[in-house]
Amino acid sequence: EVTFLNITAFRDLVLADQPMLNVLHDAAKTVFVPLTVGGGIRSYVDKDGKKYSSLEVADAYFRAGADKVSIGSDSVEAAVAYYAGGCKLSGTTSIECISKKYGRQAVVISVDPRRIYVRDPAE
Repeated sequence: EVTFLNITAFRDLVLADQPMLNVLHDAAKTVFVPLTVGGGIRSYVDKDGKKYSSLEVADAYFRAGADKVSIGSDSVEAAVAYYAGGCKLSGTTSIECISKKYGRQAVVISVDPRRIYVRDPAE
């Protein structure tokens, strides 16, 4: 499996990130292993005020040749909402929406943990 994590995705114009879409498209033509792509898979509003869902962003990656998408920050937000909602799924998170359309196997989670220093290990 090959994973592309585009950590410098165009923050305000995720779907305009043609370099990543082109790399993914070209790789899909020549590489015969599963391709995973991540970076910017979230809902956003562009500079003209047009809204895009995380599913629309994922659709673009799948059309370009991805077999899976990797969700980072949105997965943390989904977990927080899950626990805040009494451990019930809302059906509206990026994980749920993309999984519903493409299947559970098509969504992976990528988390970059932050190191937090505490004075006492009991904290």
